[in-house]
Amino acid sequence: MPPLVYVIILNYNGQRWLPDCLSTLAETRYENFRVVVVDNASSDGSLEIVKERFRGVEVIANRANLGFSEGNNVGIRAALQNGADYVVLLNPDTKVEPGCLSALIAVGESDARIGILGAVQLEYDGGDFNDWTKTAAREHLEELRRIETARSYIPMSWVEGACFAVKRSVLEEVGLLDPIFFSFYEEIDLCRRAICQEYKVVLVPRSRIRHYRGGSWLAGARIARERDYRCDRSQFIYSATDPRSSLAGNCYQYLVTLGTKIKDLARGFSWARASDLARMQMDLLLNVPALLGKWRHDRSRLFLK
Repeated sequence: MPPLVYVIILNYNGQRWLPDCLSTLAETRYENFRVVVVDNASSDGSLEIVKERFRGVEVIANRANLGFSEGNNVGIRAALQNGADYVVLLNPDTKVEPGCLSALIAVGESDARIGILGAVQLEYDGGDFNDWTKTAAREHLEELRRIETARSYIPMSWVEGACFAVKRSVLEEVGLLDPIFFSFYEEIDLCRRAICQEYKVVLVPRSRIRHYRGGSWLAGARIARERDYRCDRSQFIYSATDPRSSLAGNCYQYLVTLGTKIKDLARGFSWARASDLARMQMDLLLNVPALLGKWRHDRSRLFLK
């Protein structure tokens, strides 16, 4: 029997996306997998659609929106308790190709030190790579276009959480997603921690998904502003908590990030963005004990002195 794979789909008002995502998963060629939809208190009826149309899908309903990190952690804990060998985080605004899971697990099983694997992302309705692939894997695009001759995997510093396969051993040794990130950068942080533990993070050319990107964040100007705020806040947290760096080194990286944000603001000034940046700095200042706690915890757990 091949390794048991739990696919965790974190949903928040994903009625537009979930049916297609779950339908393509049903067509996968992999033999031993289960699907869990973790719902972050949706209000659009998407959870009812899952229960009515996809009876084989397990549902976990959170009472509140726990964010990407802790929302997924709810599903990850359930998967580990039920014996999962791999956990695959999958965004609801995706459609998986039939060989997606099989290719990920085949590569994972080929090397014990491969800990995190990601799929190549295509446009949701087109034939080209999407923006993430073009940016994060821009040096490998020609190889990715020649799928027949591409390597079985390409080493990366991180892969995106839209399709994010993690071995059980990584989750047990390195930990789950850190809820200090409500959303954004949590998967990059987990990749960094895994690499510190000498695991490999890889992109699998023969594993492919179609990813719209944005999903539940595409709901008007107010939601877009919140998305930008949370993304920038998480970037500051990530910059300030690298366990490989000293406290002084992390403070320096924080200031570099701040300088970059100020330059961006100066190029396209708006009072809303200026207000959000100022509010963010106050927020982070009040959370310095939590930032220090994360840095010390990760540094200690990863045996970095």
